[in-house]
Amino acid sequence: MDIYYIFVKDKLILLTNDDGIKSVGLNTIREELVKIAKVVCFAPAEPSSAVSKALTFHKPIRFSQINYKDGSTGYSTTGAPADNVLVGIHVLKKKPNMVVSGINYGDNSSIHSILTSGTCAAAFEASFNNIPAIAFSADLSDDAQLIEQKGINFDRMAEISRMIVEHTLDIEWPQDLAFLNVNYPTEITEETKIYITKPAFYKYDNYMVEKKDPRKLPYLWLWGEQKKSFPENTDTWAVQTMKSISITPIGLNFHEKSDQSANLLKSVQENISNMI
Repeated sequence: MDIYYIFVKDKLILLTNDDGIKSVGLNTIREELVKIAKVVCFAPAEPSSAVSKALTFHKPIRFSQINYKDGSTGYSTTGAPADNVLVGIHVLKKKPNMVVSGINYGDNSSIHSILTSGTCAAAFEASFNNIPAIAFSADLSDDAQLIEQKGINFDRMAEISRMIVEHTLDIEWPQDLAFLNVNYPTEITEETKIYITKPAFYKYDNYMVEKKDPRKLPYLWLWGEQKKSFPENTDTWAVQTMKSISITPIGLNFHEKSDQSANLLKSVQENISNMI
């Protein structure tokens, strides 16, 4: 094992997240990844959850260096998670061998969550720059509400994350693979299984809650209830129903080409062409 560590030590990993530079999940996985590669962390100064693939066009991005006790370095930035990948490429003056994003506080299973997540957005941005990427996320405990990072043993998840990264660092990345989306259940035991899955459509029924502030003016707050069941072999099914680890390959091809879609497009093309 030590020989293998020496072999991958020449690899460079850009580590980021959307929970912020002080996140327990980020720092726990960083402590594991430095065992197998050079790790440089670029993460938002403040939590940036659910910002999707936002990029900062309208103001400058500030960044400052952090020196960790283990000798690795990091940078706290004012950018969004996707920004941090681009900031990292600029500061490092080269592309890393892999971008690792997470470990996120809250699972990012289902298409709805993947497209909303800043954690997954960083992995998406890496793929646009031809960099292999893996996003790691952990399911919330029942008593957590995205306020305190409690009820999750990030240590075991970080160990498994390191194993996954270690195994994939020297594998040629498939051309059509954007990133691997890994989601952990709240608790991992010796009986915990790993499923290779596809994304569920969505896991929450979202709605707006309307209240009034002290001045009696109305405001809205987004909320949602988790669905009770999910299709078998999907990521949310694996994490929520089976209490297992889900690994989902995510591609960039959003092109829908079913027969039904082809017929719809043909109808639009023919009818609109006659009207132009």
